[in-house]
Amino acid sequence: MNDDRRTDARLAERIRSGDSEALGELYDRYAATALATAMRVVRARDEAEDVVHDAFVAVWRKIDRFDADRGSLRAWLMTVVRNRAIDRVRARRPNMDLEVADERSLLRTGPNPTWEAALGRTAATDVHAAMASLPQEQRQAVELAYFEGYTYREVAELTGVAPGTANGRLRLALAKLRDALSGSTAAPLGSSESMFSEDTRR
Repeated sequence: MNDDRRTDARLAERIRSGDSEALGELYDRYAATALATAMRVVRARDEAEDVVHDAFVAVWRKIDRFDADRGSLRAWLMTVVRNRAIDRVRARRPNMDLEVADERSLLRTGPNPTWEAALGRTAATDVHAAMASLPQEQRQAVELAYFEGYTYREVAELTGVAPGTANGRLRLALAKLRDALSGSTAAPLGSSESMFSEDTRR
């Protein structure tokens, strides 16, 4: 666990204990990123600010849902922000065309549910070993998509490759992880196609 993850984990514990100053520290760390995330979805600063406020309130109230062993506090927070923003857009445009939603990254933004279930059944050492076996670019793609909550389009932007390349890296990585974990308590993970059925539409 890197220093940022350790700091966030400590903040999460303090928030869980009712320390409101810890929530303020979390806000100071990630408010700008949260606002930028919300702005990409709602496209209006006043609405984005409302979304961010609501998201931090949700973090305060629902901190018990955060598990530091399964991902970073930053990723969890950004998922909360984006889901709140998506809910706001859907509320004002309930019949939004799915292709438009896809281009604006308004489809589901949390980790793949099959992957989530597998992680829940797998020892951390098995996951770390399987991740370590991946080529660096595939490991980075998986970390961004499934531990940081980015869509494959955003993974492409962050890593400076074409969306198709990012998509391909994720498919290959998931197939390798499936094979690497086939003998662990996570098995069976299912095919890489089923894991990726939703994400490839984003």
